[in-house]
Amino acid sequence: MDDMNESPDGGPGLRRACDQCRLRKIRCNKESPCSNCRTANRQCSSTGVGQKPKEPRQRVLISSQYERKIDHFESRLGGIESLLRDLTTSISHGHHSQGADRSMSYNSSSYGDIRDTPAMGGGADLSSTVFSGQDDDDPTPEFEGNSSLAAQTAMASQLVENAVTQSALGVTNPNMQSALLSLKQIVQMQTSQHTKEIRFPNARPMPRGGIRELPMPPMSLVIGLLREIKDTPPLTFTLIAAFITIEEFTENCRKVYFATEDYSLATFILVNAGLTYLFMEKAMAATDTRSAELLKYHYTCRDNLETALSNLPLLMPARMETIKALLLGASYAVEIAKLTLAWHLNTSAALMCQALGYHRLPVNFTDSPSPSSSSTPSTNNAPSTTTDAINDTKSGLFWFTYMLDKGLSLRFGRSSVIQDYDITLPKAISPQMNLSDPWKVVLNLWILQAELTGKVYEHLYSPSALSKPLETRVIAARQLAEDIKVLARESELLNKRVKEEEERTNQDKNHNPSFYTMDVVLKSDEVWYWSSLALVYRTIPANNDLGISSNGYSLNMECLDAARNAIVTHHESMKLTEGSRFTQAAYLHWTLIYAPFAPFIVLFCNVIETSDLEDLRRMSEFVDSLAPVCSISEAIDKLHRVCQVLYNVAQLYVEAKSQQLQDQDMTMVNNDFDMYLSQLGFISGVPHDSNGGGDSANGFGNNNNNNNNNLVGNWFSGNRTILGLVEADLSEFEPRGWASGAT
Repeated sequence: MDDMNESPDGGPGLRRACDQCRLRKIRCNKESPCSNCRTANRQCSSTGVGQKPKEPRQRVLISSQYERKIDHFESRLGGIESLLRDLTTSISHGHHSQGADRSMSYNSSSYGDIRDTPAMGGGADLSSTVFSGQDDDDPTPEFEGNSSLAAQTAMASQLVENAVTQSALGVTNPNMQSALLSLKQIVQMQTSQHTKEIRFPNARPMPRGGIRELPMPPMSLVIGLLREIKDTPPLTFTLIAAFITIEEFTENCRKVYFATEDYSLATFILVNAGLTYLFMEKAMAATDTRSAELLKYHYTCRDNLETALSNLPLLMPARMETIKALLLGASYAVEIAKLTLAWHLNTSAALMCQALGYHRLPVNFTDSPSPSSSSTPSTNNAPSTTTDAINDTKSGLFWFTYMLDKGLSLRFGRSSVIQDYDITLPKAISPQMNLSDPWKVVLNLWILQAELTGKVYEHLYSPSALSKPLETRVIAARQLAEDIKVLARESELLNKRVKEEEERTNQDKNHNPSFYTMDVVLKSDEVWYWSSLALVYRTIPANNDLGISSNGYSLNMECLDAARNAIVTHHESMKLTEGSRFTQAAYLHWTLIYAPFAPFIVLFCNVIETSDLEDLRRMSEFVDSLAPVCSISEAIDKLHRVCQVLYNVAQLYVEAKSQQLQDQDMTMVNNDFDMYLSQLGFISGVPHDSNGGGDSANGFGNNNNNNNNNLVGNWFSGNRTILGLVEADLSEFEPRGWASGAT
């Protein structure tokens, strides 16, 4: 019975209790034979009958997947720690919120009666802040336009679970498997809007003493900076803060640095926003040693700005200063690609502008603002001049708000806050505004761009537009395309005049920062023109004016040409700004993320449909152009990751499509790709017809009009989904591990 001393798997090991003792439930000494069996003169055997067999242990695989999960857990724990710190701080200031239960109406009649609460003491009476960072419960998903994709997502999530394992190729080709899994994640993120990080990343808890205890740059440094900008106005007050004069900014700095009385949170925001941009502008032109010091104070003011914006009260007084603070905050939010925050801030500014009547003609307005025709009866010229200056500021504030409102409206697929039929102001910056003539022309072009942007959404992509007959939308698209071309020609004329001025003054962009900035702005505008044309032409079906092509997703050549020209112009912009990564980041934030950059998705859809290798190359070059800026912009890094996924998906899709006739597994994988892409609105959800052509290929029968409208709406929603991922939590979305291995 020596074999009983071996373990069941054949090796030496501990002997089990014998079968007889186990059956009688008595103690066994586990000898061979055991004492009980010897006493009873029974045969002692230990076969393990009735016992659960020992299961082999599995090896623990420490792969990149587990490392990502561990990193994700660490990130979540860090977030919990931050929440606890914020909670502790908020509890310690709880006594400041006793007045929060007061009943206050939020309408135009009482809007201006809310008094501004100074923020020196560490909290406003209306302590419910706009951007508190996190909530205890998962927030309700935000609405981003009407889309038929949401109804399909539940079915898609059930189908995608088994998609990768349906074919042997998913096992033998890990890149194909990863591509399908990445598409699955994007589809799931489409309705998971609560994953957006609706917070300012560098905001700090408010000190007990309020904003007065936040660190500021040295007074001597700021005074020197103010003296410099008085002699040489910086570009900051030409573009971002054109509605704020240098004298006004200097006075606000005096209020903060020489605080003889309490100052408002809006004043603190104006000062830190201005200093944030000024220190960055000076750092870009300084030597390495000086630049490091200026960047240090830039980050100090940036943190102060984000902290102050995060502590804005829910209800604020409708005052000019408040509107300026909100506008600077919204512009800054676009700069850091926090577009949801920009929407909230700019919406508040728009409501205040309307409540104060900034969108209407002032009573003393004349149609001829030139000096020769402005001789209106007046007994006192000084008050008239002051009134004119105030009216110019009001109109400037309104038009900056209008521009952001229309751009964000199209970006999010929502109706704008400001409606064109409610405006009586002339669509132009006041000639008396303290700007050089070329910049006035640029701002006037931007106002017209914003107007066209609003019309693109209203007449082509809004639910109302998508319910109209196809003929109506095609006519509207043609008209909008012509209007965009008119603006593009005006921009070309301005660019020509600027070049002539450079030659006349014998200065180039390397010696005159204003010329360089103008070149960057005009080149960015050119990208906008081509991108907008691609978005407009996307709504016009291919092959004929009113019908649709074989599968409803074919792109007309005008759309493809506009998209390709946009990519070319984008590369020119990146080359123009290659001397400064910060300038490149600003260009990318305003031109690719703030404006819905459609050309990349247009090329992606064309590659999926036609396997165009040249467009595939263009996609690759576009992805590569984003890589150098990823290190300084989290949003660009996310956009780069998503575009890298789409490029590799297109590359692998072309591979699967070229082999599907010879390989049944490839046909199955191709169908898997089609399922995900249809959920994103990039291709038709109708299965491929292997015979090609005929009515079965388009799958629309006699309902071409309605189906084309649905396809365009779905495509627009899918494009917004891709761009919206720059604000999403992508901690579990990491395609770099497989992207380099795509073949």
